[in-house]
Amino acid sequence: MKKFSKYLANLVTHLVIIGLSLPAASDTLDEILQLTYSSNRQLVLTRAHLASQKDAIKLAISDLGISVSAAFNGSRDWNLKLGSQADSFSTSLIGSYTLSDGKRSKNKIALEEYALVKAKYQLEDLEQRILLETINTYLNILRDQKFVALSKGNVAVLQRQFEEIKDRFNLGEVTRTDVAQAESALASAKANLTAKNGALGVTSEIFLSQVGVVPNNLKPVVTRFKLPKNIEVAKRRALRQHPKILSATTLEKMASILIDIQKGAKKPLFSLKSALTNGFNQSSGNYNSASIRLEGSIPIFNAGRIDNAVSQAESNFKAEKANTELVRRSVLEEVSIAWTNLKVAEATIEARKRQIEASKIAYDGVLVEEKLGTRTTLNVINAEQDLLDARTQLASAERDHLYATFAVLASSGDLNIKHLGISTPKSIKK
Repeated sequence: MKKFSKYLANLVTHLVIIGLSLPAASDTLDEILQLTYSSNRQLVLTRAHLASQKDAIKLAISDLGISVSAAFNGSRDWNLKLGSQADSFSTSLIGSYTLSDGKRSKNKIALEEYALVKAKYQLEDLEQRILLETINTYLNILRDQKFVALSKGNVAVLQRQFEEIKDRFNLGEVTRTDVAQAESALASAKANLTAKNGALGVTSEIFLSQVGVVPNNLKPVVTRFKLPKNIEVAKRRALRQHPKILSATTLEKMASILIDIQKGAKKPLFSLKSALTNGFNQSSGNYNSASIRLEGSIPIFNAGRIDNAVSQAESNFKAEKANTELVRRSVLEEVSIAWTNLKVAEATIEARKRQIEASKIAYDGVLVEEKLGTRTTLNVINAEQDLLDARTQLASAERDHLYATFAVLASSGDLNIKHLGISTPKSIKK
């Protein structure tokens, strides 16, 4: 117990020191989510990769354009037998343009464009997961703070009861056993408070690690969004817009394009090349020349390499098609689980509220009966513990209900700052 208390003291001191050096967290969940959305390292890195994919499209498009290059050549030749030398030099401007390549270049552009679309969907999925993780930690802090408050209240009540029982013992109304039972209950409540403070400290450390700021005066969550009316609506929304499904279908389209690219290798390649040359040599002096030529090639034999590449691309397409179906089933399963958890949480809250009402009535009754001598001190302590347990379980159920609400949004593809009504930070360009 002493070791744990020392650890808790060190943890609290550590958080206080960090709190002095870091900005305090914003009050509301919306502000915390906006901060996470704009500054989370994973999201920042993924957005940077997204920007690089845009450059990949530009690079693919450039393959369709005219290629122009310049060349220079200068030389001096010696005829050792005649003892003479000859100088020559030339400069050339060379142009090249692909007339036809079996649509390989256009398909490569389409492939890069779909790669960008896929990257956007993957970013959206990552945003959902990180926002849900942040929401989970935020709700855990509110829950643990509630646990600490309930534990403090319990300690205060048991402290008063202990003092009252000691006074009654001095008057001869109760026995030493009653005093010992009250003292034991108080010690247990203090130990429980220490444990709850420790749990809150750990949760605060997790919050600091995820968000980058110290949790400070976090406000209760206010939801302004609408959930799907029922599970079937949630499933339809998920099939239509969940980024995991959209990413999988995009991969399927990319696999189809890869087939066309490999088939394009069988088609002839035609290109137009030209050159303008200006030069000088000893025999003819200054000279200028121009040339233009059409080049073409077609594969005749390559030991089956192209056919094998096409077969591989077709197999990959079938695999991506099967994967898309697996992803759909997985997402629908997530919707079912999230929706079930939501309904369970709703029912649990109602049950816990009724439990608190009954426990409060029982507690008040036991207090009166103990004064009349028909109940013991232990009965009062047990009734107090039952009431505390009921209130603690309600706080946990309310947290689970809020989390289940956001989990339903995530499972249907709606957990984004637009749907949550949070403004997009100006620093982020979609």
